[in-house]
Amino acid sequence: MHLIYIDDSYDQDTKLTTFSALSVPETEWARTFGAIQTWRRELRDSDGIYVTKELHAWKFVSGRGNVGPRIITKHRRSQIFNSGLTLLSSIDGLRLFNAAHRGQSWAFERLVNRINRTMIAWNSNALLICDEGKEAEYTRLVRKMSVHNPIPSQYGVWLDTGKSYRNIPIERVLEDPFFKQSDKSYFIQMADWCAYALLQRERDPPIASRKKYGLHKSFDLLAPICVRVANRRDPLGIIR
Repeated sequence: MHLIYIDDSYDQDTKLTTFSALSVPETEWARTFGAIQTWRRELRDSDGIYVTKELHAWKFVSGRGNVGPRIITKHRRSQIFNSGLTLLSSIDGLRLFNAAHRGQSWAFERLVNRINRTMIAWNSNALLICDEGKEAEYTRLVRKMSVHNPIPSQYGVWLDTGKSYRNIPIERVLEDPFFKQSDKSYFIQMADWCAYALLQRERDPPIASRKKYGLHKSFDLLAPICVRVANRRDPLGIIR
């Protein structure tokens, strides 16, 4: 069983949405949570950042929000942002699915399809855990995909049927998606950081204030845990 924590990031100017999904094996959940919790405690000791404070990516790197008793510069915040991504890339068993598209529903649907396909390859099942806010939309979409999920053939037609589409329900995604408040979940917050890092990488041109601190390159830190087979035409497996 894998717990899949999903969050998205959106750019108003380009209308681009990015999704990141952190995959945590159930047997490694406690160890992974402990690693993130330890990192948050280290940030408390080094920078005064409250352990229970939600660190929303765009607010954090923009210098917004009272995250501790003292001011933390944007430069330091960018360093902390990168340290969080580096931490994720170092955790054994943690894997990352990613999607980028100007259609949110399209990106979410393709993301779930690739998660389902990968669970088949891993001989596992998945529970989706999403940030609150789109409960009705995501639940309706997952329920539909569990019954009617037409998949196009990469060769133009399915060789055994001669048809261009085949119905392949998502049988490895169990139950409806679960939804959690992001301020109550370190994992949702870290998925948000990944999605935001991807958004900065994909945005063209990059935002000057983000490029100044190298945040348009931060996503590359996550390369070791990206599920590259999710899209073999992309070097990092980003679904497009």
